[in-house]
Amino acid sequence: MAASPSSSTAASANIVLAIFEKKTNTVDLYRPLRNYVAFHYSEREAQNLEDDLQTLKQLRSDLERHTDPSLPARRDLLQTYFKSLCLVETRFPISPDPGHVNALTFVWFDAFKPKQKASQQNIHLEKASVLFNMGAVYSQIGCSYDRNTVDGRRQASHAFIAAAGSFAFLRDNASMKASVGNSTTVDLSVECAGMLEKLMLAQAQECVFENTIAKGSTPGVCAKISRQVRC
Repeated sequence: MAASPSSSTAASANIVLAIFEKKTNTVDLYRPLRNYVAFHYSEREAQNLEDDLQTLKQLRSDLERHTDPSLPARRDLLQTYFKSLCLVETRFPISPDPGHVNALTFVWFDAFKPKQKASQQNIHLEKASVLFNMGAVYSQIGCSYDRNTVDGRRQASHAFIAAAGSFAFLRDNASMKASVGNSTTVDLSVECAGMLEKLMLAQAQECVFENTIAKGSTPGVCAKISRQVRC
């Protein structure tokens, strides 16, 4: 995690946290998927999918290089790639089983303990890791806003809520599937995803609290919102 001090004059000592993204190894999606189509269907079908497979390959390559010019561009890349993975999951059985796409191994490193890694031959690890990184990037976007202004605090709050949504979706839809097998990392666990969701929601509420103070709200209103931040 990375701490970002608040620039708000209403609460200059406040600190918000951004989550670092998970790192990954290079993987070639194009060749194994194309070979699967050519073998199980036909070379013509493989040629018909050429553009889609090249696009998928490029998305994965861009994700690995981490060369996006801005956080919003990084967010958009992760969202587009996740949607593509959802389509891949419905069309390609990726597993060690014979007859499946078994030449694909996804490797992802723990965001908090980078020396630890997970390696799996299934798409669930890939999807869970992308969801984690989506939440991480949203948290970084939230920390990037100038919280010395009403609009900055509002935008930061929205970004932290989006981060919480990503971690909640990870917890409810991907964590258990990515934890199947012997190779997994703690950052993708249900417990960790739930903790990060609550942290992001608290930071969003913190921004609301700062706006409440800046607007000169009554002590009763400030106390009520501060209790929500604490919870």
